[in-house]
Amino acid sequence: MNHKDRVFTAINHDEPDKVPKGEIGIAQDLIARMIDPSEKPYEALRQCLEMMKMDLVNTHLAGPEQIEVGCDAEGRTIYQDQWGLKRIYAGASEHMLPAISEPEDVWSYEVPSAEVYEARDTSYWANESNYFVFGQTGGCHDNVLALFGWENAMVYSQTDKDAVKDLAKRIGLLHAELGRKLAEAGADLVLVADDIAFNSGTFFSPPAMRDIFFPVLKAEVREIKKSGVPVFLHSDGNLNAVMDDLIDCGFDGLQSLQPSAGMDIAKIKEKYGHKLCLMGNLDLDHLLPFGTPEEVRAAVRSVIKTAAPGGGFILSTCNILTRDVPVENALAMYDEAERSGIYPIE
Repeated sequence: MNHKDRVFTAINHDEPDKVPKGEIGIAQDLIARMIDPSEKPYEALRQCLEMMKMDLVNTHLAGPEQIEVGCDAEGRTIYQDQWGLKRIYAGASEHMLPAISEPEDVWSYEVPSAEVYEARDTSYWANESNYFVFGQTGGCHDNVLALFGWENAMVYSQTDKDAVKDLAKRIGLLHAELGRKLAEAGADLVLVADDIAFNSGTFFSPPAMRDIFFPVLKAEVREIKKSGVPVFLHSDGNLNAVMDDLIDCGFDGLQSLQPSAGMDIAKIKEKYGHKLCLMGNLDLDHLLPFGTPEEVRAAVRSVIKTAAPGGGFILSTCNILTRDVPVENALAMYDEAERSGIYPIE
């Protein structure tokens, strides 16, 4: 099988020749430790994918550059993006200022146009490689939190629910259009990246999610699927209380399955594996940054044995290969997957 056939087979809940594998991101610092840093970005990533025998590549939309809009009291430059969000950078840290101060400002707020985004990253990998191409857009949840600020978003979801719903709906329409744009550029799958949970549960209560956010996500998924591509959700955190809601939204797969947040892949595979393609579950809190290569190999064998039988599983970390992952652990993870992921799974 080629890369595309392998991933499509897993998404369709059949067993390919071997477990498909890949990341929704690889930190540039890690790539630079694996590949000659003088290589151009696309070529460096391509060499990295080949080295680890990955089957997929995740691509992103390109938006306009931030513009300078002034300075703060300490003389630091303030930058503003297409969402109206302002950022102040201090070394490696970033301070973000909400774009919407009061709930009544929602009605005059303009969501960015899809026309300001370009899918050149997606087009490149679709036309210049044989990898299965993910195209990443967002959902409504993260943007609502950013635009209001976390505390205000929580308050306004109770005191000014109509305003929050209106904003979420308009953001969802944008991301649906961006998802279609990715598909038209050649994406084989659209990934909706929208972190809705932390380690103990969803940020908003499950009833609030069902009232405000899940209807928007469901509509977004429905619109993207008109382009004929499957749709996955990426969200870190503990999603156990809303797994049925994610299925009702129409997602074909779920990426992350963060083990340190209580996402037990054995239980999830048993209960939801016939409805969702599962992707992820390799721990980034302790195993990959601090474990030994042999511990990484053992974890890979375990997750393959648990989640791969019957298909419907793509191996990856529970987020991205971060800068904190030693090269030897990244290589051990993918080498073991290549060795142990051959069907039928023993």
